[in-house]
Amino acid sequence: MFAQPDSPPGESGGLSADTSSQEAPAEPTSQGTPVAINADRIDYNRDREEYHATGAVDITRGPIHLNADEATLQKLTGLLKARGHVHLRDTQTDIWSETLELNLNTEAGVITNGNIFSKEQNSFVTGRRLQRFSETHYRVKEGSFTNCDVQDGAIPAWRFNFHDMDVEYEDSLFGKGVWFNVNDVPVIPLPTFRYPLGASRKSGFLFPTTGYNTNFGYQYRQGYFWAINPSSDLTISPQILTERGGGADLQYRYVWNRLTKGEWLIRSLYDTQQNRGRAEVRGAHVQQFNPDLSLRMMANFSSDRTFLQNFSSSGTQRALPSQESYLTILQRLDHGALYLSGQYLQPLSTGGNTTFQRLPEIGHRFMNPSVLGSPISLTAETTAVQFHRQTGFDVGRLDVLPGLSMEGLHLGHTLGFRPQVKFREVGYTRGLTSKSAQHRETFWVGAELFSNMSKRFSLGEGNWIRHSIQPNVIYEYVPQTKQAELVQVDAVDDLIQKSLVTYSLKNRLSQIGGGNSNPWLDLLFAQSYHVANPSPLASKFSDIWTRGHFHAPVNSSAFISAFDLRVDAFYDPNRKYFSQMNTDVLIQSQQTWYMTVGQRYAREGSRVRRGDIWNPVSFNEVLAPAQEI
Repeated sequence: MFAQPDSPPGESGGLSADTSSQEAPAEPTSQGTPVAINADRIDYNRDREEYHATGAVDITRGPIHLNADEATLQKLTGLLKARGHVHLRDTQTDIWSETLELNLNTEAGVITNGNIFSKEQNSFVTGRRLQRFSETHYRVKEGSFTNCDVQDGAIPAWRFNFHDMDVEYEDSLFGKGVWFNVNDVPVIPLPTFRYPLGASRKSGFLFPTTGYNTNFGYQYRQGYFWAINPSSDLTISPQILTERGGGADLQYRYVWNRLTKGEWLIRSLYDTQQNRGRAEVRGAHVQQFNPDLSLRMMANFSSDRTFLQNFSSSGTQRALPSQESYLTILQRLDHGALYLSGQYLQPLSTGGNTTFQRLPEIGHRFMNPSVLGSPISLTAETTAVQFHRQTGFDVGRLDVLPGLSMEGLHLGHTLGFRPQVKFREVGYTRGLTSKSAQHRETFWVGAELFSNMSKRFSLGEGNWIRHSIQPNVIYEYVPQTKQAELVQVDAVDDLIQKSLVTYSLKNRLSQIGGGNSNPWLDLLFAQSYHVANPSPLASKFSDIWTRGHFHAPVNSSAFISAFDLRVDAFYDPNRKYFSQMNTDVLIQSQQTWYMTVGQRYAREGSRVRRGDIWNPVSFNEVLAPAQEI
């Protein structure tokens, strides 16, 4: 929040504050409305009357709420500049962008490489540069518009691409250089175009969709949209599959208020090949009762195990071994959180009546980042869960995991040192074969050395390349425990011996200039060494894990506007070959077309297990031999 004039946090003529998480008292802007700032670090420059916040920045002024990695706020003018994972929310819209400039007094500003979601119109606008005149009026350069529902990152069924557009959410949008796209393929050119928006949605028939599939034959779908009221709607979409039958989809959406929304889909069909009715239900509901109490629910259920394999267009869904439904109630506390949840897994391949369900689970997380002002941090996680299944025995489990770590230790201000210890006590209401109660005690000790070195190289005209290197070494020890009689449900029940050194090196290249930071390369190498005898099938030195992300610094105005390469691989230094190799390439040309190519490979034999419940970047175990993929 704004600091008091006599003692703002980090107050100086430009000096920095301490690095602890900071919150300052509220103070009115020049127009008298209080602004609240919370961040890991807040600096105040008295001469310029300017606040600079970094790390988990959270700024609130009336209905405007902003989150970012870094932000600067001028107290007198109300000018706010934010960068890095920017998310701005108000009563009308949600905005995500790389950078944002906003005058909190006039609500006008400029957004770079942003996305806007209008809640009332259920519409999405993207653009390279978006000029905001008010919470409902925008001018957009080189972007797109759609009000077609789509999952994050997926291609909408239709949208308009444009060079220049003026959007007034309470009236209409007007665009120049427009193309109407179906599945991101340009279909109809529209040199100038006006599209009505308005505050009220209208019921009516949607564009029909047709197609052909070798499994389903010819397809025809005709949807009808019913705007029930301003906060809910229903879409009914009967469809015909000439080789598989017919049915209908019912999709119900609602936004009761800014803190409560949901979406539900019922898909039914009479399968003429199997002469039976088949269906699935999918839905999600989110509700925030108050700033600290929330509810989340997700449902995924099919009438039979092969429904997704037969009808889903997603390769990921067709390969799912099971699908999850859950309900979670979360209560945030001053030093942690308390939750109540239930989980149901519907097997789609293996499993069945013997699959364990979490009904219910109660958990508590506690964190005290500084015990009595010391560098010692205290954490504690406690969960109690009842595992139920239709066939076989039920079992209850209590897991208690307190931990201690020391932060802020360093050697010569270059090398950081973090010692850690965690104790784990797990109790069961019965064993694998015995009906008597079981328990297991163990602990995890870690000692971590880390550093972060960076250097900048000038490219001229205010542009720089920053190269950072982050070496890390951690030693972990877990003693051998007896667990043959314990019920094996998840990773909490399988805690094998561990005496392991894992060393990693992260390289990062970024271009800095014009107020932006664009990553070019993010490359990580990691390997583990077994100090004690390795686990079965494992070697003293594990496979070397390589994860790379290369984003080409191409000119956004060029024919190829984006090139993105991701690599995830394991190299066996003993046999001198890659045991696993996964790559994904994206090539995009403006808003016209894009192409993705993916490759997956795993050599026949044993494969290293990536991470465990103690450390996600460690390689202690080797999985049983498997066939080549």
